[in-house]
Amino acid sequence: MTNQGSEREHRGESRIAQALGEHWRDGLEAVVTAQLEQYGSLDAISMLQRECIEASDTDRLMGLLGERAGLIEAIAQSAERFAPYVEAWAEVEAALPEDVWNDLARRLEAIASIGDSISARDAEDTVLIQQNRDQIAGKLTGVTKSASAAKAYAGPRPSGARYQDREA
Repeated sequence: MTNQGSEREHRGESRIAQALGEHWRDGLEAVVTAQLEQYGSLDAISMLQRECIEASDTDRLMGLLGERAGLIEAIAQSAERFAPYVEAWAEVEAALPEDVWNDLARRLEAIASIGDSISARDAEDTVLIQQNRDQIAGKLTGVTKSASAAKAYAGPRPSGARYQDREA
């Protein structure tokens, strides 16, 4: 690395250390690693969610949705911890050596890609759930029509009371 590049890194690192603390690199590494793991877990749950929808396993689906809610909360907390780095992104980029920056960029792209996959799968799952709901509604309509037809073929009901109290 040239002297000029090394000076640039040093200036950037001292500015970012003032803004984010002396151990900012460890914090950045921890939050990106946590987000990558969280998104990976969310992706796995999303795949299981699809299986439950296709199998009409609503009990298991509800359990997964509860797990998913907890993961989404953890991701939101990670995003809050990541926000200061985003605000100082130009300084972060300037302070990191090229190989570290490239690794960080690769991991952030992986997180974005996983997020896009989850979002696309969720959109597809919404369509599947709507189709399942429509099929069930159609079946219920068929049952109602069948019951009405059965009543129609049963003939007229006798009018009046069947049993009467009479004095003898």
